[in-house]
Amino acid sequence: MEEKKREEWMAVLRKSRLCRNLEEKELLNLMEQEGTVRTYSRGERIFQETDQPDSVYMLLNGSVIIAKETFSGKRILLAQLENPGALFGEVYAFMEKASYDMYVEALTQVSVLIMSSRIFTDREENSLSRKLRENLLEVFAGKAYNMNRKLRILGSGSLRERIVRFLVECQDSEGKIHMNLSREEMADYLNITRPSLSRELGKMQEEGILELDRRQILVKDQEKMELYL
Repeated sequence: MEEKKREEWMAVLRKSRLCRNLEEKELLNLMEQEGTVRTYSRGERIFQETDQPDSVYMLLNGSVIIAKETFSGKRILLAQLENPGALFGEVYAFMEKASYDMYVEALTQVSVLIMSSRIFTDREENSLSRKLRENLLEVFAGKAYNMNRKLRILGSGSLRERIVRFLVECQDSEGKIHMNLSREEMADYLNITRPSLSRELGKMQEEGILELDRRQILVKDQEKMELYL
């Protein structure tokens, strides 16, 4: 492992919620003994829906999507991860499932730390395992909150209500919308077709509610938009 890359990845571990309060030697152990760093090309899948769960994954760089496919082949986007230190597949370390029910695909070239799930389920009085389990509880709590947020969005009645709920959830305290999804990814997240999304956004722009500028969406009339909440 190149020294420069190792230091970059160690910096990610130090800042991650999973590794909070870990000593330097424990971080090294996690990356070099208990885990393996692997690089994936754009479009390559980190794991498939039919693979057997036996690892916990941490994104070191790049961007991935978490998705699943219906029987007809339609892709349902569950999440997009692009923050270094983000975990995925971790819930399966505590479940007795024979295979995943989703897949993870690289949107860009990515580096991933693959950790054996054994270290999270080791019942011996091991300092590293204990710290990781405690930190993982915080990760689970954060993901439960985000899942509840998505359920609120998808539980909205009409297509417009769903879009408005999504946009409001993406607004900051100044009303600006922060969103890194493309139109196609946004449609997948909302579980609608891209043409339907584009038509509805176009109507909202004609009505003076929104202004569309490539991937950016600007709210022109907040009160009118919130009528659909």
